[in-house]
Amino acid sequence: MDIESETVVIPRKENTTKSEDPVEVWPLVEVALDTVDADPTTREAAQAAMEVSDGCATLANFLASQEEEVSKMDFQFKVPLLVRAAKLGREDSGVDSIYDPEEGMLYFETDDHPFAFPVHEDWTVDWERVADEVQKGYAWNGTETEVWALDWLMAYLDIPSDDYMVDGNDEDDDQHFSRI
Repeated sequence: MDIESETVVIPRKENTTKSEDPVEVWPLVEVALDTVDADPTTREAAQAAMEVSDGCATLANFLASQEEEVSKMDFQFKVPLLVRAAKLGREDSGVDSIYDPEEGMLYFETDDHPFAFPVHEDWTVDWERVADEVQKGYAWNGTETEVWALDWLMAYLDIPSDDYMVDGNDEDDDQHFSRI
């Protein structure tokens, strides 16, 4: 699979001026990776993650978690990446996607992690056509997912965490920092 040329068609609501032309996902992800100054290993993990539905959700979570680390994040990757995750989920069963129109949220439930993405500002997208299920008042049981975002992304490269994590302080075993 040539991930750099993979496209998605974003379903749009009626009477919007946005087109339903195919959109290449990787160039938009690459801009976000450039924004966060991602190293080559993180970029490899991002490409590997884009091959499967749960990887797309994990990558979207990682990129969203980096917003506070940069002065201005370019979120153009978000809609195409989430659409790709939902589409691939129907093919590989790696994610279930649930759209809650009351909350304006798109949820992804994977075997390992739940993810939540606010999508209310992307109002031209027909999220009901994107998601597997539409459920008002969806009871999401997720927790904070940003802390381990890089770890979960690196899992798509099969790199042991010891290869990219170092202890920040020998007295506190819970404190680790990425070498990446």
